[in-house]
Amino acid sequence: MGLKANRLGEGGHSLVGVMAVTVSVLLVGVAIFTLGHAEGDLVEQAVDDARAFYVAEGGLERARGWLGDLLEDDPGANPVGMSFDDQTLGGGTYTVAVTDNLSGSWLPAYEVVCTGQVGNVTRCLRNVMIPETFAKYQWFRERGNTRWLRDWDRYTGPVHVNGNLRINGDPYFGHTVSIAGDIRTRSGSDPTFERGYTLGSDAIPLPTANELRSRIRTPAQTGGVYGGTLPGNASYYEVELGVPSAGEFRYRGWRRSHGSWVVIDGPHDVDIDAINGAVWFEEPITIEGTLDGQLTICSPSNIEIVDDLLYYDSSPGSGPNPGCDDVLGLISLREVIIGYTTPNMNDCEIHGVAMALNRDIEVEDYRYYAPRGDLVVYGGFIVDRIVRTGRYRADGTCRNGYNVFYNWDRRLLTTPPPHFPLTGNYVIDTWEEITPPEA
Repeated sequence: MGLKANRLGEGGHSLVGVMAVTVSVLLVGVAIFTLGHAEGDLVEQAVDDARAFYVAEGGLERARGWLGDLLEDDPGANPVGMSFDDQTLGGGTYTVAVTDNLSGSWLPAYEVVCTGQVGNVTRCLRNVMIPETFAKYQWFRERGNTRWLRDWDRYTGPVHVNGNLRINGDPYFGHTVSIAGDIRTRSGSDPTFERGYTLGSDAIPLPTANELRSRIRTPAQTGGVYGGTLPGNASYYEVELGVPSAGEFRYRGWRRSHGSWVVIDGPHDVDIDAINGAVWFEEPITIEGTLDGQLTICSPSNIEIVDDLLYYDSSPGSGPNPGCDDVLGLISLREVIIGYTTPNMNDCEIHGVAMALNRDIEVEDYRYYAPRGDLVVYGGFIVDRIVRTGRYRADGTCRNGYNVFYNWDRRLLTTPPPHFPLTGNYVIDTWEEITPPEA
């Protein structure tokens, strides 16, 4: 009897032990399940957080494209206050709104806020977007193929070509390069693209004459300077920047009469701060001098640079000084010419961005005469056909014309010359993440 009771007691102890182990295993399983579920929630939260960020970024990109379309369809529209709510993207939704115009100049700067949401996670991004002007580009080519770029071609700013980029040597590109066509290289070429290049980019058409009349001639007539048609077939306007003093310019109209040139209009002295920055002359222009201020000067005919064009706040040979706010745009509906003049026989320096809408930017008689020294540009050349600056030997030495040194003026990205033509795109000026409005 005693032995049987002892065995029963041992059996009870064993059962208790088994139950204890079972309970322990169950508790561990529950803990593992709970921990796994919590970690799954954390992973899902992290994934949703990243997805919400990218949805917000995608919403901003869509807003940038929409602003570009609006600019093309209705250039005078004001998008401030416009919004798109609960737009579907990437498994989530976004709401984007144009909340303000932060600009203090003629060029708008739109604040765009986009909130992306995936699940219960919200991310909010803020951009300031500004319309892109052609002044952004250090070198822009509209029609056909470029000339063959050689070892001595160096560009530190943005480059765009609507045709093919042709390379014969080792040119240098320090910024973005967008090409609507293809790259054609000759054997042995080794170009440097510091920031790569994009093939098959959208072509960017140059503005039409009617667009320029609306964008520049109209404001020139209403708050700027307008020089009308002069009598006679051989007439032109002479423009002297910095005359009679800094912050002013002088212009006068000339006509050829009986074998000599005579003044038939002016002189007119203009205080640059007293106008809206738009200047339009219906006749060809000659221009020289030092600019203290901001101007865009346009003509449906040729523009000839007869001497250095400098900014007042600059160092000759070194370009604009830090803090310089002087900017110049020259736009010809035909050609921009660096004249074969006495001052230009020994170097020429140009501060500003020059645009030739229907032909070339060209050094006058670039195929002939002895080398003229250095052509130093701080700004950009935008051209319909081609830039012709001289003739060069295989080793890069100049035979005729100029040695050319292009320098990009970074300020022109966000401070272009007044009323300068737009490309139809928008660029991002600033970017930041902010606290979502509902948080």
